[in-house]
Amino acid sequence: MTQTLLLYAHPAPRGSYLNRYLVEEASGLPGVHVRDLYQLYPDFYIDAAEEQQHLLNAELVLMQFPIRWFNVPSIIREWQDHVLTRGFAFGPGGTALHGKRFSVIVTTGGQVSSYGAGEPHGAPIETYLEPVMQTARFCGMHVEPAFVLHGARDLDLTERADARERYRNYIRRQSAGGGDE
Repeated sequence: MTQTLLLYAHPAPRGSYLNRYLVEEASGLPGVHVRDLYQLYPDFYIDAAEEQQHLLNAELVLMQFPIRWFNVPSIIREWQDHVLTRGFAFGPGGTALHGKRFSVIVTTGGQVSSYGAGEPHGAPIETYLEPVMQTARFCGMHVEPAFVLHGARDLDLTERADARERYRNYIRRQSAGGGDE
């Protein structure tokens, strides 16, 4: 089993039953190290050296967050700006992440049907994930398919339990070397 780094970023964790429920599950999985970016950096002063060390120790990097306003949470952008630096993640000598695997775990409030041309969200969810996936590719990482849970706030208890099982299995498969959901 690989060392898995899960970077969790939810700007309003008390308001997200599903994400809290899921990240608690991930915390108990062997080989998974969870870093809650909003808890660690409430002032947004990212300790780049600390974060880079965690990246060096990981073989698989997962980012878990909700899509809000068609984008990643702001702390992820801040984290990327300070941690994925020239000479570490890209550019001359910047090969620290080459060959590592990367994926995202995303929740949305909207149903899958709302992510299409002519629908309220206007495009498939992959459109909104592409910038973070391209960042990983730019850093030499191998990008795995995303794990997406649509309609997160509308799931009943049975659907939440099913989502938790699929989430756990996704992380286990990725930690074991990859593969689609």
